[in-house]
Amino acid sequence: MIKQVATHNKIFHADEVTAIALLKIFTNNTIEVSRVNHNTTDFTSYDMVIDIGKKFDGEKHFDHHQYKGGKSSAGIIWEYLSVEKRYPKISKLINLIDMNDTGIQKAKPFEFSSLLKAYNHHNIGSKEQDLQFEKAVEFAMTILASMKKAQEDFENAKEIVNNSFVFNNNHKIIELETFTSHWARYINGVETPEVQAVVWEDTDDMNWKVRIPSKRLGSFELNAKALKQDDSMEFVHSSGHFAIAKDEEGMKRFLTKQIK
Repeated sequence: MIKQVATHNKIFHADEVTAIALLKIFTNNTIEVSRVNHNTTDFTSYDMVIDIGKKFDGEKHFDHHQYKGGKSSAGIIWEYLSVEKRYPKISKLINLIDMNDTGIQKAKPFEFSSLLKAYNHHNIGSKEQDLQFEKAVEFAMTILASMKKAQEDFENAKEIVNNSFVFNNNHKIIELETFTSHWARYINGVETPEVQAVVWEDTDDMNWKVRIPSKRLGSFELNAKALKQDDSMEFVHSSGHFAIAKDEEGMKRFLTKQIK
């Protein structure tokens, strides 16, 4: 479904840029944006009106200047989407945007709000400004989509770890059902002290990879002896925490020598 969204023209800020990016990412609608003059009063042709219009009803009109609660356009759209509890890190980002936009805490030079503000063209009444607005929305979408996927991957990681199995009949080595970058949250020296290596098949690179878990989450200290260099392997990291084999049999031979 196509949703026609109106927001103001001229200079743009992180809040309405982010609000539109959130709608594009967290709804199944095609969001078409019109940037209209600040003095526009007729919004009958629009499905949503953001950061303009001097009205807030939480359904169609989202001018945060009429919202009592210290939120920016990003904050009220995030509230409208009702997913803030599932995505706590995005909620923290939205809160920073809210605080900057409502004058509670000014954004630092390299914070999200400052980076989006830098997309403004020096001639805010030009056609180039509209193009810059689109670029800013794309940038915001890239960041937010990445954060969304990271949270969803994190949620799926526990199930993947639970579905992992013993590799090569060695209970000290776990093979992941499929790779997740978040496996270390559940496999480490505190949670699984008996596990000395985690193995997975990389179907994209067409090889097999192994990593030694850390002693504690976020620590560089390994929960087992470092992997030794081996000419049969495609790669062994100098620190001994990671290695790559050409195939499963190569990984089996390598780990048979490394982990008894």
